[in-house]
Amino acid sequence: MKKHGSAAFLCVSILLLALSHPAAGRIPPADSTRAAANDHPALWVQAVRILESNKDLVPGKAAQKMQELEDNGRVKSQTDIDITLSLDGAGKIKSDIVRASKDGKDITAEERKKAEKREKKEAAKEAAKKDAAKKDAKEDSKSDSGERSHSFSLDDSPLNPERQNDVRVTEAKSGEMIDGARCACFDFSCPEKSGTRSKGKPATIVGKAWIDESSGRPVKLEYTSDPLPKHVKSMTTTLRYGMDGTGPWVLKQMVFDVRAAFLVINKKIHGDIAFSDYWKYVEPSPQK
Repeated sequence: MKKHGSAAFLCVSILLLALSHPAAGRIPPADSTRAAANDHPALWVQAVRILESNKDLVPGKAAQKMQELEDNGRVKSQTDIDITLSLDGAGKIKSDIVRASKDGKDITAEERKKAEKREKKEAAKEAAKKDAAKKDAKEDSKSDSGERSHSFSLDDSPLNPERQNDVRVTEAKSGEMIDGARCACFDFSCPEKSGTRSKGKPATIVGKAWIDESSGRPVKLEYTSDPLPKHVKSMTTTLRYGMDGTGPWVLKQMVFDVRAAFLVINKKIHGDIAFSDYWKYVEPSPQK
């Protein structure tokens, strides 16, 4: 069962690694985005536009807390990691572990070594992908001159402007007060980009979104996957949005709870990541 408990920690590590090594992706022209969302409620479309306007913002800091819980909810073990994201000398985004601890014991050096190994593996994979994709890239450049950009929101988010053709949205009959704002509530579903579950069954993200009725700002998203991964009994992810200081409206917190079971062993994992100090990423000019 230890393997399954580690999987939850790995999910967060992958998330932060993705933030530090974003893959470029084409963003459809504004008219295309609007056309894709013609059937969506006006508030939903506004929330998509707000996040799209901030797509090049990067969190400068990420504070990660991971807890393994007892059946009664008491904390069995806790790991805290503080990470910063900044530009390296080549203009690429890098992540640095500032400090890390487990149950009060400093493990900063250990976690930095693990991070270095992960980055080397990812760099090797990226190099292999680039070599394999050169031919496709050349063909792509001949047929498509669309804008290229970096997106730092979660790819699977139903508010990702690139995914609007895949998202199904239904507004609930009544709204709720969330974080002091009167919010309209929406049920949504969309295919999970990460692929399929066992036996080739496609995975779908199913959840709810709360959007400020007066401003159109997304306030909270809560969702799960259907079907769940093998051995996972329950899994909920919550995203909370807010203002970064007095600046833009961005993702401020990601919380997830996972319960996994294998034979007679159960694992409960609670994760909490807080994002702050956002800064604007500008893609380096291509070298000639």
